[in-house]
Amino acid sequence: MVRQGVRKAELARRLNVHMPQVDRLLDPSHSSKLEAIEEAFLSLGKHLKISVA
Repeated sequence: MVRQGVRKAELARRLNVHMPQVDRLLDPSHSSKLEAIEEAFLSLGKHLKISVA
């Protein structure tokens, strides 16, 4: 978000959600669903890749 200059309000618009939902999504202590995190990454043109070794 920082590199692209995307603010929380813009992310909320891209995800079609309200600001409190974006605040929770960006809060590391909140247990956001993986699907919501993935959707946020996709809206920024990024892909979420998780691996367990």
